[in-house]
Formats: sequence, C-alpha cells, structure tokens
Amino acid sequence: MNRKAFLLGLYATGSQVLLLRELVSSLNGDELFIGTAFFGWLMAVAAGAYFGGKPRLMVGSGALFLCGVVLLPVALAATRLSPFLVSDVIGEIIPFSTAAVISIVVMLPVGIVSGWLFPCITREGRTPSASIVQVYLFEGIGAFVGGVMILTLVGGLISSLQMAVVLGIIVLAGYRFSYSNLSTATGVLAALVVVALLIAARYAVPHLDAYIDSAKYRSYTVEESFDTHYGHQTILSRDSTIVLLTDNTIEAVCPDLQAAENLLIPPLAYNPAAKEVLFIGRTEFGVAQLAEKLQSLSITALDPRHMLSDVLDNVLPLVGPAERIEDDPIAYCLSGYASRRYDIIVLNPDGLDNYKNSRLITGRFLTTVKSLLKDEGLVFLPTRYDTDRYITQEEKELLSMISNVFAGSFRHVQLWPGNTTLLFASDASLFDIPYDSIISRLASLEYAPRYISEDYLYDRLDAFKIERLQAAVSGSEKVNSMNRPLLAHYQAIYRAKAHEFDKAFISLILGRPVLSVTIPLLIVLFFAWSIISGKRENRFGLFLYFTAGLVSLSLELISFYVYQSSAGSLYSEMAVLIGAFMLGLALGVYYAMKKGQAGTGHTALVILLVLILLFLTTYNRVQPALLLFYHLFFLFAAAAATGGLFVAATNRYYPQGSEQNRGAGYACELVGSSVGALFTTTILLPVVGLHWLLISQAMLIAVALIGSFLTRPRV
Repeated sequence: MNRKAFLLGLYATGSQVLLLRELVSSLNGDELFIGTAFFGWLMAVAAGAYFGGKPRLMVGSGALFLCGVVLLPVALAATRLSPFLVSDVIGEIIPFSTAAVISIVVMLPVGIVSGWLFPCITREGRTPSASIVQVYLFEGIGAFVGGVMILTLVGGLISSLQMAVVLGIIVLAGYRFSYSNLSTATGVLAALVVVALLIAARYAVPHLDAYIDSAKYRSYTVEESFDTHYGHQTILSRDSTIVLLTDNTIEAVCPDLQAAENLLIPPLAYNPAAKEVLFIGRTEFGVAQLAEKLQSLSITALDPRHMLSDVLDNVLPLVGPAERIEDDPIAYCLSGYASRRYDIIVLNPDGLDNYKNSRLITGRFLTTVKSLLKDEGLVFLPTRYDTDRYITQEEKELLSMISNVFAGSFRHVQLWPGNTTLLFASDASLFDIPYDSIISRLASLEYAPRYISEDYLYDRLDAFKIERLQAAVSGSEKVNSMNRPLLAHYQAIYRAKAHEFDKAFISLILGRPVLSVTIPLLIVLFFAWSIISGKRENRFGLFLYFTAGLVSLSLELISFYVYQSSAGSLYSEMAVLIGAFMLGLALGVYYAMKKGQAGTGHTALVILLVLILLFLTTYNRVQPALLLFYHLFFLFAAAAATGGLFVAATNRYYPQGSEQNRGAGYACELVGSSVGALFTTTILLPVVGLHWLLISQAMLIAVALIGSFLTRPRV
C-alpha cells in the first residue's frame, strides 16, 4: 500500500505540473489560467476520490495506473493543439472564456484517475482512519519527489512530452516491482526493459514533439522548439523572416525595422548624448542591429533565458556592441551586482497579461531601476496601446494606472500618443522641449531613422493628441502594486473586448467580483451546518478537511506570488519551494500519527494562525539574500501544520470502526483546495489586496479554531 501511495503522489503531482506548464505555454502564457486549471484539476480529483470510494465502483489500482499513464501524454498533445479550436493564425490571442474552459476540460481525465486511485489504495488498509492518513503521508512523499524531479528536468534536459512518457514508464515499473514475488532473473530482465524504454523515450519522443509543432505551425518552417524554465519557445522561419514565439505568442519578428526604431530611437530624442543603454528584453531581433549603426552607443540586454540565447546564436547571432546579462530583471537589480549606471533604461516586457511581467510596473521595482540611472538618465516604456485616433475606456484605465506608477517614482513623466503609446520618465527636466528641438536632435544622430521621421513625428506629437492623452490618464488614481496587482486584470478586460461574450464574461468575473462576497457566505453556512446538533463531532471533520485544503493551497499560491514579486525569479526556485511544501505536509502527517493527540486539531490551527500573522507583518521586510530561506521555512511550516490538521479531520470524520466512504474526506479537502486555487490569486488578490487576503485566511482559521472547541469529542 505504501509503495502504491508513493507512486500515486509521483504520478499526480507530475501530471499536474506538466499539464499546467503545457496550458500556460499553449494559451498565451497567461497566469490567470493557472487558477482555472487548478480548479479543474482539484474538482476532478475530488470527484474521482468521492466516486472511487463507493464500494459499487471499485476498480483495481493497476488498471487505474495504466489508464492514467496513457491519458497523460494524450492530454498534453491535445492541450498543445487546442489553439486550433479558435484559429489557425499563429500567435492569435485566445479568448479568456474559451481558454478557461480548455484549462478545466484538459485536467478532467487525468485528475479523475488520480482521485480514484486514493480510495482504491486506502482499501488495502485495516481501518479507514489509519489507511487514509498513511496513504496521504506516502502520497506527500511521492509528490515531493515528483515535483522536484519534473521541475528540475523539464526545460533543462527534456521536454514536457518526454517527461510524461518517462513518468509513465517509472510509475508502471514501480507498480510492477511493488510485488515482492518476482524472481531475481525476472527482476533483472524487467530492469533492463525499463532502461531500454527510457532510452527509447529520450530519443523517440522528440520526433513526436517536432511533428506536433510542424502540424501546429504548418505554414512555417520550425527551426527550433524547446521548453525552458520560463515557458515554451518556438523559432519559425519563412522566406527571410524569423519569428520568435514565447508561449504561443509572437514576441519578436526579424526583420522589423519599424519595431526596432520604436524601441530605441525615441528616448534618444531626449538624451541624444546617451552612451550606455540597459535594454530589459531581447535585442537580437533588430535592436542590436540598429544599435550597431549608432557607434557611440553601448547596449546591454537583460533577460534570464540563457537557453534561448544559446539557440539564437545559431539562428540569429547577436551582432554589434550589444552584450547579454542572463538574469531576471528584479533579481539582478536587487542583487547588488548592478554596479554600472545607464543613460537610458528600456523596459520591454512581453505583454502585461500576467504577474510575471506586470511586476516590472510597480513602484518598488521602478525605485530600484532609478538607482541604476545616471543624473540625466531616463526610463523608456513602449506600450501596445493605440491612442492615435481614439482612446477607449479600457486604454484610459490601463495607461492611467501605468502613468500613476511612474509618477510615484519619478518627478517627470511624458507620454507620446500613437499606435504604440510611449512613456518616458526621469527625475531630470528633459521633456519640456519644443518639437523643433526633438527633430534636430534626431537629425544629429549617426543613423537617420526611416520611420521615426519628421513627417511621422509631426502627426504623432500633435498638440491636440498630447493634450487628449494627458487628460485621459489623469482621470484615475489607481496604481499597480505588489499589494494590489491590478494591471494584469485590467489587461485581461482590455484583451477581451475583441469578443463580445468574452467581454461580458470577464467583466462579470473581474469587474464585479460578487463571488468575493458569496464564497465567505457559503463557508459560514457550511460552518453552521457542521456544528449543529446531531453527529456534529463527525460533521466538523468535513469542515476541517475543507479548511486544510483551502488555507494550504491559498498560502502556497500567495507565497509563490510574493517570492516572484520580491526576488524576481520563481521558476528556477519553484522546485525547491514545492518540495519544501510537500515534505512539510508528509512530515506533519507523520508527526501527528506518532503523537496520537491530533484529534481536535487545536495545535495545528494555532500554528497556522501564527504563521499567517507573522507572514503578514514580515514578508515585505526580508533581505534579498534571505528571501528563499524565508519562503522555504514558511511553506514547510504551513504544510506541516496542514498535515496535522488533515490527521485531526480524519480522526473526527472516521472514528474507530467507521466504514464511511474513504474518499469523502479527501474529496472535501480537495474542494477547499479548488476554491483557494480559483479565487486566491486569480480574482481576490487584485480586488481585496494581499493584506486583506491574508487577514481573511487568518479569520477562517480563527473560525475553525472556535468550532473545534465547540465540537470537541466527548471523553
């Protein structure tokens, strides 16, 4: 039973991580889909656990493992091809409503199998409470191993699809070896077969990867397609054009002189004597080539994707005076290694649809960036918003929010209207110059711009357009911050305007989050039902299950968000963070089992309450060098307390001799987790802010603690 529980954790966590990676990379890299995908996964696992716990629906664990191993690569391939449901145009944005449905549906088959395996394996135990806790313990250990293994290998050594096949081979081999009646000869032969299959997967699956990408981008030649720790990269070519796709979204095209000029020439109009430029983004697709023509200019590119750099050196070599710093922008700026000072810093995030990119438009990051500027230096942000002829309400809100963030960090902010609105910020008085001076400065450059020309700027810098844009951005005081990351949500509303249904759906969910009120009300009703007369001691066990699931996943997602916003990187450290959480969960269960006094769960609830309050008061004061250790300790401790709470809930709901559905309690915990996954960072974080989100978690723990005292089992 213990070995099978370990394999369950290995398979379930591996499947979840691989499907999440594939969903994000196939659906335009939007983090909002992580919440809906988590929701779909957890609800599927809950349904599988509940129905699998019914005696009439008993299925052998071997058949379930085999079914799951087959379903996982099929689900990954279906996810990668899912954009075809919307359009065959490369890089076209998928409507949020469609993507949300896809992210839920692709999780269902594998999730149901994973949930069904839990009660199936627990039936091998002697008593419900002991077997459930024991399976939960070894599932946590397997999940720890699976999470670290997959998040370490995928993107560095092998692709997601390769890992799915390798995971299936390991799970089936482990299941077969779990039987001790194998002879020595049979065991050696089986081991050799497993090694041969792993080698075959290493060299055969990439051909399937290439075939899928060729079918997906059939009008182009696929030069390279590979996974990194930051997402999926594809490099396409057609005729003399090179296209870089990041998570199925067009990041850059070469040649595209107009885009390159818009990224580099405008800030030189305000600082023509600039020598040092820091460019946050990729420079190979035209910017480096353009900088080569400006011989007095030295440009440094800051981007963490070293694997992409290695591939681009073969497809589109870096030229000119540009050099690379392969590090995350926030991590680099906070590390203290940035000793150079720059005349111009160009922020070129690949869209503002997610927290990973929008974290660069916060006062905290801009203050750090400002310390890298010379006295007459400026920051330049090219946006994708069209304010040339008409400014929509969504564009007003987004540009106002961005402008307010910059105005909070710099004394002077200037906006240029146009089909790509440009923003300049500096502490020096650089922008109050007449139009003729801008033209003469650009004319004095070593390179004569083809697109940023006098005729083009005459229309773009029309006084009426500038005044209209300034009036539009002055109508709101909202800012994007670490406490309330509004930018990604407003960007989702802006992006949804291309589809009427999507616009209505997004506005309902994000614009009017009534669920932020209804969910607490439902929790209160559930709490009231669990403590009414009758078998309230047993019923309250379900509420403890629900609380453990909701709080643990919410705190995990909050920790990921805060770490990414503070330290800059996340994907490279996510493996060890998830590992710490799963290890803490397993050890918390083990300690509570050995202690034998976790029936009420008081201690676990008090520990969770203290941890939340400590995190609330200290998360923003941690030194950069200690951030990883801080979050490792927080996740480990929170998970250990959750493990103790799970044991307490099991002892409550499954008293000695009970033969109740062994999947019901686990399913209730997963329902709580699914609520936390869907609402914590996807909806509630921008609505109520990080502080109130943590306070609400503390309030839920306090309610559970009160209920735990009210429903103490009679001695």
